[in-house]
Amino acid sequence: MRRALFALALMVAGCRGESRQPLAEEAHARLHDSEMSPPIPIFSVRDLRASQRYFRDALGFTLKWEHGDPPDFCAVGRADATIFFCERCQGNPGAWIMIFVKDVDRLNDELVHRHALVKMPPTTMPWGLREMHVADRDGNVIRFASETEH
Repeated sequence: MRRALFALALMVAGCRGESRQPLAEEAHARLHDSEMSPPIPIFSVRDLRASQRYFRDALGFTLKWEHGDPPDFCAVGRADATIFFCERCQGNPGAWIMIFVKDVDRLNDELVHRHALVKMPPTTMPWGLREMHVADRDGNVIRFASETEH
C-alpha cells in the first residue's frame, strides 16, 4: 500500500522530464479554466488486469493509461466517464458511483449482450430518473441513469 501511495504522490507531483506522468496529465487535462474538476472515483480492485478486462469486455471502457512496474494503478474511460483502479490499495471494494447516460435502456441492451453483471435492470425511480445498477467483480457498483421522458 505504501508503494502505491508513494507512486500516486509522485504521479501527482509530476516529474522533471520531457513528459508528464499519466495522473499529472489527467489533472492538467481536466482543469481547463475551472477551479475544480468533476471527481474521478478510485475503485479498489483485487486484480488490476482482470478489472481492466471486465471493464473493456463487459462495459465497453478503454484503458487510458496505467502506472507502476508491474502496473497497480490505471484509468479506464468511456465517453466523458473516467474511473481509476488501484490494486489492493486506497479504500475498500464496494464503492458506488453514478454515471449519467443519454439512454439507460439502450445501454442496458448493450451491457446485457456483453454479459455485464447487471444487478438491477432499468427502473423508473420516484426521483425522476431511470436507472440501472451494474457491479464489477470486486463489488463496486455503477448506477447508470438517464432522465425519464416527460
